[in-house]
Amino acid sequence: MDKRYQVFVSSTFTDLKEERKAIIEGLLNAKYIPAGMEMFSASNDEQFKYIKKIIDTCDYYVLIVEARYGTVNPSTGKSFTEQEYDYAVEKNIPVLAFFHDDPYNLPAEKRDDDKRELLEQFRAKVSDGRLCKMWHTSVELISSVIISLGEEVADNPQIGWTRGSIEDSVELLTQINELRIKLDEKEKQIHSLQKALKEYTDMPDDLACGGNYYKIVGMKEVYNGTDGYGHKKYKDEQRVKEMTWDAIFSAFAPYLFSYVNYESFSSALKKGINSVIDNESFFGSINEDCIQTIKIQLNALGLIEVSPKKSTGMGVIEFIKLTEKGKTYLLKLKSVKKG
Repeated sequence: MDKRYQVFVSSTFTDLKEERKAIIEGLLNAKYIPAGMEMFSASNDEQFKYIKKIIDTCDYYVLIVEARYGTVNPSTGKSFTEQEYDYAVEKNIPVLAFFHDDPYNLPAEKRDDDKRELLEQFRAKVSDGRLCKMWHTSVELISSVIISLGEEVADNPQIGWTRGSIEDSVELLTQINELRIKLDEKEKQIHSLQKALKEYTDMPDDLACGGNYYKIVGMKEVYNGTDGYGHKKYKDEQRVKEMTWDAIFSAFAPYLFSYVNYESFSSALKKGINSVIDNESFFGSINEDCIQTIKIQLNALGLIEVSPKKSTGMGVIEFIKLTEKGKTYLLKLKSVKKG
């Protein structure tokens, strides 16, 4: 079977763009599978993690050094090109290095004069114990890369790839990278949606909510016998009921999908709580302080919106409605689960 070797081409990019293009074309013509920054540009640590995965799949690593050191990763103090080289060495991938023979006489736009010391240190590192080929022109470089790779393959063959059905590996690698970019975008969208959902459903740590209990106090007019004329007498009896904040909210929140005034809010609260207690007359009325506390607490939790609005008589009336967070939280509490 026809075996092909995947070659990672590493260098600074803008100053060697044309050389890289020519090298990749030469590699394709020589039946190699090229991979490099054209498809997998590393500009931060997250993208470099992906670069490492690509290097893992390569059989040989070609390093081209001209007169630029490259963009320095602030988290490592090294250029991304040097990081690629270090990783290839760490993974025991055969390295072929090609140095420009007169880098500091190149035009200023092709040099990193402010990083000259870093470049020299990098060249020295690569040269230590390794024979590096020198080049001066693009033609010399391309020829040297192809010939050196052929010699390395003959002396040090790697696993390689057998891909009888793939005619254009560069196109395939480009598609893989495009899918990776789309996946990254989807992951960011999922993270954003999860954050929004957390804001809608989570409650402040310092406020009573959820399963915490609140004591509701109210009154009920009850029968108290008859007077001397046979008339029925009634008295006000205090009623107390402890309920969780979730139970209170779910009891009357369905009445708040549209704006209601404070009177309707109080009525819905009493009606909803009596319904949950399964006694429609348990509370004849609920203490004003309890109603206000429940209103303020649910507003502080972000479940309801309290808005003062002018009435037709030019007075100000308080209107109350569920927030989007309140609607989401109510669905969580009231929706019927399977089983």
